Amino acid sequence: MSNKKITYYDLREEAHKGRLPALVGRRDEISRINRLLGRRINNNALIVGPSGIGKTALAYGWVRHMIGRSRYDAYALLQLDTEHVFEAVNDASLEERYAEAFEHLPACVLFVDDFGRELSKNTAFAQHIHRLYKHLLARPDVHVVLALETHEYAWLEREYPAFIHLFETITLKEQTASEYRRILSKKIPLLNAHHHVIVPDDALQEIVALAQRFPVLGQMPRSAIHLLDESISSCAAQDHKILTPESVMHLIEAKTGVPSARMKQGELQGIKDLADTLDKRIVDQKGATAKIAATLQRARLGLRNPDRPLGSFLLLGPSGVGKTETAKCVAEIMFGRAESFTRIDMSEFQQEHSVQRLIGAPPGYVGYEEGGALTNALRKEPHSLILLDEIEKAHPKVFDVFLQVLDDGRLTSGQSETVDARNAIFMATSNAAVQEILAAHARHTRIDNDAFVAETVLPILAKTFRLEFINRFDSILVFQPLTVSSLVQVAQLEIQKIEKRLSKHRVRFAIEPETLEERIRHIADPRFGARPVKRFVEETCETLLMDSLLEAHTEHSYL
Repeated sequence: MSNKKITYYDLREEAHKGRLPALVGRRDEISRINRLLGRRINNNALIVGPSGIGKTALAYGWVRHMIGRSRYDAYALLQLDTEHVFEAVNDASLEERYAEAFEHLPACVLFVDDFGRELSKNTAFAQHIHRLYKHLLARPDVHVVLALETHEYAWLEREYPAFIHLFETITLKEQTASEYRRILSKKIPLLNAHHHVIVPDDALQEIVALAQRFPVLGQMPRSAIHLLDESISSCAAQDHKILTPESVMHLIEAKTGVPSARMKQGELQGIKDLADTLDKRIVDQKGATAKIAATLQRARLGLRNPDRPLGSFLLLGPSGVGKTETAKCVAEIMFGRAESFTRIDMSEFQQEHSVQRLIGAPPGYVGYEEGGALTNALRKEPHSLILLDEIEKAHPKVFDVFLQVLDDGRLTSGQSETVDARNAIFMATSNAAVQEILAAHARHTRIDNDAFVAETVLPILAKTFRLEFINRFDSILVFQPLTVSSLVQVAQLEIQKIEKRLSKHRVRFAIEPETLEERIRHIADPRFGARPVKRFVEETCETLLMDSLLEAHTEHSYL
């Protein structure tokens, strides 16, 4: 073990020297810390929240708030140097470090940042931590403030509830946009010390708006601070004197891949014509696209229950009619990034124990560190579309997971962490009732209305899913089998995609509509939808281009 002595930071001295950052907002949290530290029992605090939300800033802000007040004149205001403590090489030496740190501690308020870091690495050590802190908390002249992340708190609450009950928990929530702008304003002198770039208010406003719009950048306010820092640096590198909103947009475009032109539209403008945009890319499914657009527009306008996902849809119909393509288009339009679409093959969850692969295994089980397919996707991209492909193939226990998600907009992972799903869209595809849909289509019966769903589809769905699960979806959407004329439109769209993909060759494919229709008529099959047509178009166009390139190469070789 290292011979270094355990050290503390004197936060009172740091505050007097102006080294602690000013806190913006959080008045209620500051008042609550004051109240609970002044109590006779349970006068210790846990500050809980995701990394980057401002747990350390709250503790430092409280210290600045208390400086000059007589209430804590007799107390030292200390922060434990956990980096030194965690240099220990094994459990025994780590316990010795903590015992040494606490042995001669004066009357104080002790702040321990990043408390859960070592616990998450070594769960067996938690029982030692429990004992050490229990002795410390028994001292009436010591108040302890611990900062830890949400999933670390959930683990402690489940494994050591008695330890959690020794504290009062302060859970940090998101702050307002105006508070985030004030936080950035206070960071400008530090970040701009060497660059001297002018940062106007409209640039700060754009940084906050885009950081909130793209959670993939990280947790606010840390993500906005990093974005401001990089924006200033980028501006200075280009010898620009003023940071503009356009500069910020270009930086976000580089980070996310979302075109800056789309950012300028704004979220509401982007969904205003959602139905029309979908209809241009999804052929002959106007009934389904209209319901999807209406639901998501209500959500974006704040008219829906804010504690549910933005939308949830069960998509039915034969293969190749546009169900998956619809999901991809909605994800692109709503969230602007290819990474905002996640497809989960539900046929991989046919066993009861496979639920753990969806939400993550609990501590002590194989796969604990890996998390779950669904929880990982939502943590990484909370603003995203989750496609549950062929959901009827999953085990019935898996459906229970989605009862909570679709109703409450949240999900409890295997690590007992609550994962937010309120900013996500869920679409599930199923082959249930395909035969009935095909038969009704052959009879020229309208199948994209509520009457067909209620009379024909629901009785079949009830044989596979519990009604309480079916009722969790906002809409059950029936996708129609495609006619020959619809397949011709699909073929034309596919040709345009191939031309775009092969744009470096500067090619255009010309085919007479009558000829295209005749070829498609011979391969059309309502059971397979557009897939045979897409294969035909791709093979035909690629072969034509291949022959042309080979011929050109041969001619060039003879010259």
